[in-house]
Amino acid sequence: MDDTVYEERKTPAGFLVKVRLSKLTYVVFTDSGPEVPKGARNNSIVVNVPRVGFFGDDFDVSHFHLGELSFVNVKAGKLVIPYQHGFSNEIKTIYLGTGSLSDVLPVVIYHYKNKEELMAAWERGEQAQFLVVDEEIPRSDMVSFKIRYPSMNILVIKKRINTSAESQSPKTDESKDKGVVDYDKVRATDVAKNQNLNTYSENPVFLARIHLRAMELDKVKQLLLDFHLSSDDVMFIRTFLDVMIKNELKKPELDVVKNQLIAMNEAFRLAVLILEFRVEDFEKELDSGFSKEISNMIYALLAKEQETAQDLEHEIVLWEWKLRVRSQILKK
Repeated sequence: MDDTVYEERKTPAGFLVKVRLSKLTYVVFTDSGPEVPKGARNNSIVVNVPRVGFFGDDFDVSHFHLGELSFVNVKAGKLVIPYQHGFSNEIKTIYLGTGSLSDVLPVVIYHYKNKEELMAAWERGEQAQFLVVDEEIPRSDMVSFKIRYPSMNILVIKKRINTSAESQSPKTDESKDKGVVDYDKVRATDVAKNQNLNTYSENPVFLARIHLRAMELDKVKQLLLDFHLSSDDVMFIRTFLDVMIKNELKKPELDVVKNQLIAMNEAFRLAVLILEFRVEDFEKELDSGFSKEISNMIYALLAKEQETAQDLEHEIVLWEWKLRVRSQILKK
């Protein structure tokens, strides 16, 4: 691959992340220049893209493009990597330290279903820095992994899920030293009884996939209001909707909600125009008019964006758009 090929991502907080694809390294640019992450060796601005492998058939990380560059949210300087485990709908999260102030950073995710796949990947040079394993994996296997690649960090996932009280208790130094990652989330089924599941994950694209799988379309709509989505986030969600609308496997349950999916996909398309503040394009759409369902979704998004607008001009335009959409709703 050409050494000069880069991929860039502008984050919601205003950082620019520039990834050198051939080396899988990145630099974060702030308003004052390149960032030196906290704890960086020799004060280097260049950081290796973290590579995280999940080992075992019980893991589900199919919401990532496996083996390819992905971007995930960062919370308090830690990568937020969601996954599923044990063939359930429970959303679990791994946090990996970065030393960066950026709110979004790159990562590469792998999934090895068995030891043979893992060994083959190592032979072809696909070596993860972090290996996430189930606690039931034989200790002899973990020892052999560590001997082969001593610099690799092994994170052991417990099958037992903490209660809310347990998850808030301080972790002991012993568990930290062993690299044990405790679940800090309660089960999705328990969360749904009390609050919106959206508040329990930092990755709206991941949540969209979960909600669509469960046919919880209202929760997908709510993502527009619960998160400050980037246009890239919205476009990823639209790829899921496109697949469901095409329904190539002819699933009858998708035929039943096809019109709802089409309307939601259209609302998310319009959301991109709002999030990117493409004034002329969105006003052309306004002139054409929206259906009542789409108008309601767009009105709610405009209201949220107006409240968080960073400058007066932006706020005024959003306010005018909101009035025009409201006028359409009242005429329906």
